[in-house]
Amino acid sequence: MASLISIVWIILAGFWAGQGVRRLGLPPLLGMVGAGILLGPEVSGLLDTELLGAAAAFRTIAVMIILMKAGLGLDRQKLRQQGSVALRLGFLPALSEALLIAVASVGLLGLDWRTGLILGCVIGAESPAVIVPGMLRLKSLGWGVSKGIPDAILTGSALSDVLLLLLFSLLMAGLSPERGGEGLELPIWLGFSLQVVCQIGLGIVAGWWMARLERWLFTQHHWAQNVGQEVLITAAFALGMVVAAERLPIFSGYLAVMAAGFFLIEMDPPLADRLRRGFDHLWVGAEIFLFVLLGSQLPLSVLTERLGVGILILGIGTLLGRSLGWYLSTVGSNWTLKERLFLLPANSAKATVQAAIGAIPLSQGLSGGEDILALSALSILLTAPLGAWAIPTFAPRLLERGEVDPSKSPVDGDPGEQARRT
Repeated sequence: MASLISIVWIILAGFWAGQGVRRLGLPPLLGMVGAGILLGPEVSGLLDTELLGAAAAFRTIAVMIILMKAGLGLDRQKLRQQGSVALRLGFLPALSEALLIAVASVGLLGLDWRTGLILGCVIGAESPAVIVPGMLRLKSLGWGVSKGIPDAILTGSALSDVLLLLLFSLLMAGLSPERGGEGLELPIWLGFSLQVVCQIGLGIVAGWWMARLERWLFTQHHWAQNVGQEVLITAAFALGMVVAAERLPIFSGYLAVMAAGFFLIEMDPPLADRLRRGFDHLWVGAEIFLFVLLGSQLPLSVLTERLGVGILILGIGTLLGRSLGWYLSTVGSNWTLKERLFLLPANSAKATVQAAIGAIPLSQGLSGGEDILALSALSILLTAPLGAWAIPTFAPRLLERGEVDPSKSPVDGDPGEQARRT
C-alpha cells in the first residue's frame, strides 16, 4: 500500500509541479525534479523506500521509451547527408570533455588519473531524456531539418553514450586486458576498440532483427488487433533487448532499441507512424516518473560541499572540452557558424546516464566516489533544466527553418507555434 501511495504522490506532484513551472516559461522537468527533491528522503521522506529501490527499473523503462521515440524520429536521407558529422559527434565531443574533466579534477580535487577519467566518463555522457525530446520537437517544427542537424545530434548522442559507458566499465574494472580462450592477452586499446565495434555493430544488427520481427507480426500476419497492442508488444521487445544486453554485454541494448525504430521507418512507414504516436503517449507518464525519482535521489548534502569547484570543473569540460570536439566534428561540413554554435545548448544536457552510474564508484568503495556522486548530481541540476530551456530558445536564433516531412517527424510540437506556421 505504501508503494501505491508513493506512486500517487509521484504522478500528482510531478504533473502539477511540471505544469506550474511550464506556466512560468521554464522546462517542466525542472518542476518534476524539484517535486522529487521535496518528496525524497532528504526532505519529507514521503516516498516508500521499496519504490525508491526500484528507481533503476523505472529509469530503464523511461530511457527505453525515449530512445524508441528517437529511432522512430530519424531520417535516413538526412543522416546520409550528415553521416560523417553524426559519426564524429558520437566520439569527439564526449572524449574531449571526458579528458579535460579528468585533467581538471586531478588538479582541483586531487583525484588520481584513473578516478579522474571515471569522473570524465560519467559527466561526459549526454542525456537522451533531455536531448531526444528537444530534437524531436525541432524536427516537428522544421528547425535545422534541411541539413539534418537534429538527426545528426540524435545519432551522435546515442553513439557517445555507448562509447563512454564502455570506457567507464573498463576503468571500473581496473583496465584489465581482455583474454582469449587460450589465455591470449590483448593490448588494452585493442580490447577496447573491439568492444566498441562489437557493441555498436551487434546493436545495429539486433535492432534490424527486431524491426523485421515487428513487421512480420503486425503487418504481414496481423497479430495485433489495435495500435495499443502494437505499442505494448513493441515496448516489451525493446525492454527485453535492454535486459538481454545487460545479461549478455556484447551489444548495446539502448542502441539496438534506437536502431529498431530507425529500421521500422524504412521497412514499414505506416507502422512506424502508429508506433511513434503510441510512444508519444507513453512518454507522458514515463517523463514524470523519470525526473521525480531522479530528484528524490539527489545527494543534496554531498552536493553543497563541492558546489564551487564542481561548477568550475563542469565549465571547463563543457566550454572547452566539448567546444573543441564540436569544432572538430563539423570541420569540412556545410554547417554555418551559427549552426555550430547551436551544439552548445543542444548537446550539453546531463541527466539519465549520470543518475544511472554516478553512485556506482562510491558503492564499490572507490576513493573519490563521493566527489563523482556530487558532481554527477550537480551536472544534472545545472545542465538538464538549462538544456531543456536552451534548445527551443536558441533554435530560432541559430538554425534555419525548413519543410517538415510528416512521415518522418513527430507530431507533438508546440500547438501555438504550429498554428502560426499555418
